Amino acid sequence: MPYQSDHALEELRAFVAVVEAQGFSAAARATRGRKATLSKRVQELEARLGVPLLVRTTRSLRLTDEGRAYFEHASRALASVRDAEAVVLSAKAEPRGVLRVTTSAALAALVMDSVVAAYLARHARVRVELHVSEHRGDLVREGFDLAVWAGALEDSSLIARRLGVADGGYYASPHYLARRPEPKSPEEVAAHDTIAVPKGDAPMDWTFVVAGRPKRVTLRPRLVVSDLALAARAAAAGMGIVRAPSSVVEPYLAKKQLVAILRESTPPGLEVHAVFPVGGALVPKTRVFVDLLQAWFEREPHGARRGDRQR
Repeated sequence: MPYQSDHALEELRAFVAVVEAQGFSAAARATRGRKATLSKRVQELEARLGVPLLVRTTRSLRLTDEGRAYFEHASRALASVRDAEAVVLSAKAEPRGVLRVTTSAALAALVMDSVVAAYLARHARVRVELHVSEHRGDLVREGFDLAVWAGALEDSSLIARRLGVADGGYYASPHYLARRPEPKSPEEVAAHDTIAVPKGDAPMDWTFVVAGRPKRVTLRPRLVVSDLALAARAAAAGMGIVRAPSSVVEPYLAKKQLVAILRESTPPGLEVHAVFPVGGALVPKTRVFVDLLQAWFEREPHGARRGDRQR
């Protein structure tokens, strides 16, 4: 059966070459083959199909109606084969060019020292442009190869690969809690000094879990900053309560400059996804970077099991 399939493909290639070159001699020159071989392949194709595809004269060559219909489908089929081969060869190639990545400040800090550094060290022919923003823009329109986002994803034509889970919570300094008693419920947070990092035009509120259900608390923050690292630093200085990923506050927790509060009401960690346009995972520069991200999340304690899906 494989031989028959290969032979049928050779017949198809010969027929398309002859039609595109408008003759057997020209097709033999274009393909660096033998005219007799091409003629034999086309004759075998016509015999197998049971219809004439070409009308031959000593000076011209024209398609029959059946030949014209067959050529349209055959040429598309060959183009698909060439595209598939090109994709496979490209996927094996060395990463090169500029990789444009967009992500949040927290996730950028999470992977900078390990993933980005390793990627640049291993692949000298690639350059990374890391764009940090809390706003989720249009990847294709803004020219990004990849986004790394935490939290729920909207449906779109993009592809999302689940990387893992980023843990986080609510934190305050012992100095602040000495002045203001620790809130016992999410509702009490609204009366406290809070430090917020706005996300575009979204309302400034925090989500908690009460009796197994999400509960949003609207904030009236005493301090608004544009960067999570600054927010964590401000909280460690005693300016109020902050919501932040574990990776951002970890240095302050280790020095006991921050402590976790409202643990029972803290939601589970946010799922993290690598998001890219269709076909992006086959481009070497993107594929290799995503593979490094995946491996890092699988090694880390807050990593989660791998799972790909289209969204």
